[in-house]
Amino acid sequence: MNLPEPELIAGQMILAGLRENQLNQDYKKLLSNGHISGLVLFPKNPITKEELKKLTQEIYSLSKNYPPLIAIDQEGGRVSRLKAPFTQFPPMRAIGEKNDEGLAFEIGKTLGKELKEVGINLNFAPVMDLDLNPKNQVIGDRAFHSDPEIVAKLGSAMIRGMKAQKLLTCAKHFPGHGASKEDSHLELPTVDIDKKMLFERELIPFKKAIDEGVDSIMLGHLLYPKIDKYHPSSLSEKFINKILREELGFQGVVFTDSLEMSALDTIPMPDRAFMAIRAGADIVLCTKDLNQVQEVHFALTQAITLSAIPMDKIYLAYERITRLKQKIQESGFYS
Repeated sequence: MNLPEPELIAGQMILAGLRENQLNQDYKKLLSNGHISGLVLFPKNPITKEELKKLTQEIYSLSKNYPPLIAIDQEGGRVSRLKAPFTQFPPMRAIGEKNDEGLAFEIGKTLGKELKEVGINLNFAPVMDLDLNPKNQVIGDRAFHSDPEIVAKLGSAMIRGMKAQKLLTCAKHFPGHGASKEDSHLELPTVDIDKKMLFERELIPFKKAIDEGVDSIMLGHLLYPKIDKYHPSSLSEKFINKILREELGFQGVVFTDSLEMSALDTIPMPDRAFMAIRAGADIVLCTKDLNQVQEVHFALTQAITLSAIPMDKIYLAYERITRLKQKIQESGFYS
């Protein structure tokens, strides 16, 4: 595979956020120039299915270089960006209490059908964290259960349901946010367990998701000091390359959670993106500020041009992103 110009490679490594129900000229320019890989949608409700479909069709038509990722967080419960007329599901904890694999599959299938109908091709779901800490409000009822085997079973069923409708899937928040008490939107959470416990508990659902063929995995911004005391998991080569790639065998696309979260506040924004890609992430989320998107694009373009990130890493990341986007074409979203 021949690599394109550095600015196009850098663009494929950035997912921006759209917090309106239409594209302004800045978004149109980023899409048409190939300077972003696509958009995470945060629609202003109410939005009709017709309005949303018109928006996604415009995103597809502007993306001439590559099929765009059009993503959303539609987990069920309180993290459901799309309200009625889209089906509203209970929090995943309620599904976990029923421990009904068939129900989890049908939820995934319905999500896949409804999102695909309006042109969304990637759902940042399911949550594969464990519901371990009652003080953890950021995960809490978003998780299926505290038992890793139940989370693995139900989350994988939901993945199968979405994949049955050819919707791209994402397991999050690797390596596991459930045991922390802090909210990574506000500060850097700490999980004080060793690697043995990590594999016996937190990683069981992610391993099952990988075996199920999950398309992508999202990194949480979490500090596991007994495993990597210097780097949050989203910037950690130990977590991304060693544990996720080598030990768990994941070959799909790795996203960071949003880089704007306060968990990373001590690091300048362009450096966050550079460190994440250098550590092994494929796509960084930069979802709030288009000025920061442009700063990150410039920083990654420079890093690629100057070989500040090893070219073998760039090549592999670009190859993984290309494979993911081929699925969009094969699913009939984009031609």
